[in-house]
Amino acid sequence: MITLEEKDKEYINNSKGTYAARGVIDNLNVIRQEFGKEGEEKIKEEMKKLGYDIYGIKGGEKINVDLFLTFLVVKKQLFNLDDEGVREMAAKAAKFSFFIRFASRFLASLETICRNADAAWHKYHDSGNLYITEVDKEKKRITGEVHGFLGHPVYCLFLEGYFAQIIFFVLGTKVVCREEGCPFKDGGDIHRFVITWE
Repeated sequence: MITLEEKDKEYINNSKGTYAARGVIDNLNVIRQEFGKEGEEKIKEEMKKLGYDIYGIKGGEKINVDLFLTFLVVKKQLFNLDDEGVREMAAKAAKFSFFIRFASRFLASLETICRNADAAWHKYHDSGNLYITEVDKEKKRITGEVHGFLGHPVYCLFLEGYFAQIIFFVLGTKVVCREEGCPFKDGGDIHRFVITWE
């Protein structure tokens, strides 16, 4: 049985707002693809034991963000994912996301994706904001900051994989995203992500 540490609970409880249930469904699709129907059933059961029933969840719903953060922590533990495993699963979840597929097809320039980053953030979150503070095509570097949303260290890893996949959709080359400023490591309330590509 999966248990949450006190620190996990503290981070999760300090994160406010709602999240698009579509994010859970995208992740369940990845779990089914990677670990079979049995893996999907295992995580649903573990979530139920922790007080979160995700059976019958619908994509158009909004859920409390604590459910999604708990889901990511449980997924990491249940499937014994290391940091890179969390990033890879996030990238695969991005591939299932209708919005991301739509954006990469119809808003296919880097500038447009960056200009609409905060709107994309709010397709999932009703709290916090995503600001792009630097786009340097010559240096092959983008810097983005999430303000007003705490999250969880596992979610930081998830966002690294997710953001990298979004930029990969647009550029079609190897992309790396790493968090270079984090409230969990540095204090403060800003998550700073740096995206680079070849």
